[in-house]
Amino acid sequence: MRTLVPIPPGATRAVRARRTALVALVTTVGALVLASVLLGTLRLVRSGALPGVAVAGVDVGGFSDAGVAMAVERYGERREDAEVTVALRDAQVTGTAAELGYGLDRDATVEAVLRRGRQTNPVAALWDQVHAFRGTLEVAPVERVDTGRLDAWVDEANAVLTQPPIEGTLEITGATVTPVYPETGAAVRTGELRQQLRASLLGPRLEHFVQAEEEAVSPETTVEAVEAVRAEAERAVSGSVVLSRDGASATFSPDDIGEALVVVRDGAALHLDVDAQRVLAAVEPATAAAWTARPIDATFTVSGGTVHISPSSEGFSFDPDVAAAQLLRLATSEGPREAILEGEALAPALSTAEAEQLRIVERVSSFTTEFPPDQSRVTNIHRIADMVDGVVLRPGETFSVNGHVGRRTADKGFVGGGAIFDGEFVEQVGGGVSQFATTLYNAAYFGGYAIPQHKPHSYYISRYPAGREATLNYPDVDLKIRNSSPHGVLVKTSHTSTSVTVSFYGTSWVQVDAVAGERTDVTPPEVETRTSGDLPPGAERVVQEGREGFTITVTRVLTYPDGRVERQPQRTRYLPEPRIIERGAS
Repeated sequence: MRTLVPIPPGATRAVRARRTALVALVTTVGALVLASVLLGTLRLVRSGALPGVAVAGVDVGGFSDAGVAMAVERYGERREDAEVTVALRDAQVTGTAAELGYGLDRDATVEAVLRRGRQTNPVAALWDQVHAFRGTLEVAPVERVDTGRLDAWVDEANAVLTQPPIEGTLEITGATVTPVYPETGAAVRTGELRQQLRASLLGPRLEHFVQAEEEAVSPETTVEAVEAVRAEAERAVSGSVVLSRDGASATFSPDDIGEALVVVRDGAALHLDVDAQRVLAAVEPATAAAWTARPIDATFTVSGGTVHISPSSEGFSFDPDVAAAQLLRLATSEGPREAILEGEALAPALSTAEAEQLRIVERVSSFTTEFPPDQSRVTNIHRIADMVDGVVLRPGETFSVNGHVGRRTADKGFVGGGAIFDGEFVEQVGGGVSQFATTLYNAAYFGGYAIPQHKPHSYYISRYPAGREATLNYPDVDLKIRNSSPHGVLVKTSHTSTSVTVSFYGTSWVQVDAVAGERTDVTPPEVETRTSGDLPPGAERVVQEGREGFTITVTRVLTYPDGRVERQPQRTRYLPEPRIIERGAS
C-alpha cells in the first residue's frame, strides 16, 4: 500500500520550471540538429555561388566557380576602363578609372562571393542559405585606389585645367591703342578633387563627370596700371618724332611708333619699351649709312723735308638701341618731338692733339741700301717697304716686322726671290726682304732707338755693312725696334729701281756714332762637291764661290745732350760660306 506524501506549493513551481527548461533545451537541440542537417544538405546540394548573389548589381547567383570568376573579371574590366571627365569652367580632362589608380582585387572578390553560405559561423551561413530562397545577397567588390597614381593624375589634370589670370596690357595696332584689362583666373582645389574622385571610384556608382571646385587666381596687374600705361602710349602715338644728324634725318610716324612700342610687365607694374629692330626697319638704309662714320686718325706726311699733320676727326656709331630709347623719351614727354640723334662717338686712335704732342718734327736718321735692278727680289723689297711706310711709334712702343707684315705670301704681293737655306742661296717667296730689314735696322741704329731683337745673316753679304745688318724669316726670325726716345717716331720708306731708303722722323735726342773693330777669327771656306747629271764626265762648274768667315765687333756710341756717353758693343760671327762645285758623273 502506497503512502501519499503531500507536495508543498513552492516545490510544484520549481518542478514546473525544470520541465519548461527541459522542453526548451530539447526543442533547441532539435532545432540545431535540424538546422545542421539542413545546412549540410544545402551545402551538398548547392555548389558555386548561392542563388540571388550579386556583385555591385551584377547577378552571379547559381554561377559555378569559373562562372563567378568570369563575371567578376568582366565587371573589373568595365570598371577600370570607365572614363572619368573632370571639368573646370570650359576646360576638361578625361582619364580611365585605372589611370586614376582604381583597381579590383578579382581573386578576393570571387572568394567573397563563394564564401556566402559557407561561413564558419553556422547561423550566418544558414541565414545566407535560407535568404537565398527569397531575396538578393549583395556582395561588395574588393576594390582599392592607388594613392600615388591618383595624386599624380590630379596634379596633371590641375596643370591642364588651371586657367591663369589674364594680365593687364595694351594691344597696339599702328596708332590705335586698346586696353586689355586684367581678369581673375582659376585653379583646381586639388585636395577636394582627390577626395571626390576617391569616393566615386570606391562607391557603388562611378561618377563619369566631375565638376572640380575652383579657387581664384588673382592677376598681379590692376586696372589702374593699365590706364596709366594706356595714357603714356596714347601720348606716344599722338604725333611724329624726327631724329637728325649731319644733314640726314628720319621721321617716325605715329604708326611707326605704335608698331615699335612694347608693353613690358614687371610684377604689378607696366611700362613702355621700344623694339630697336623695328626702329631700325623704319629708317631708310641710306639714312642709317649716313649716320655711320668711321673715325679718321691724324696722319703725318713729309713734304720737302717738313713734317705735316693731317687732322683727325671723330666717328659716329648709329646704335638702334640708343635710338630706340631716345625715340621713346621724345614720344612720351611733353617737350619737343624732334632732336639730334644720340649715339656713340668714336674717338680716333690718334687725335690731332696727340699727334702734336708726339713732336714728330724732323728727320732723325736715314739709311739707304742698293741692289741691282730687274730682279724678282726687288719686288719683295718694294712691297715690304710700302707695308711699313707710315708706321708711328709712341714713346716706349715696340715695332715687330713679322707682327706687322705677317707671312710673306703671293696673296700679299710677294714673289720668289733669293734667300739662304742650309748654307746655299735659293729661291723662295719673299726672298730679298732681308735687305729691307738691314736698311730698317741701320735707320733705327743711327736714330739711337733700341733694337731688342735682331739676327744677322749666317754668312756675310758684301752689300751690307759688316756687323750692322739683319735678316728675316717668318715667324721665328724677327726684327723688333723699340722707341726708346721721349718723342714719337714716324717711319717713312721710299724706293727706286736700285735702292731702298728708310727714314725715322721725330725729334733729335741723341748723337750716334758707329765704331767697327777689326775682323778676327778669319776662316777660309770649305769646298763642297756634288755630282751632276747635267754635266758631261770630267766637266765641272762653280755653283757658289764661297766666302771666308770672320768675327767683328761694332760698337754704337750714344752721346746724350747732358754729356753722358753710352757704349753698346755688338759682336757678330759670320760662318764661312762654302764653295760649291758640281762635276759631271764619270
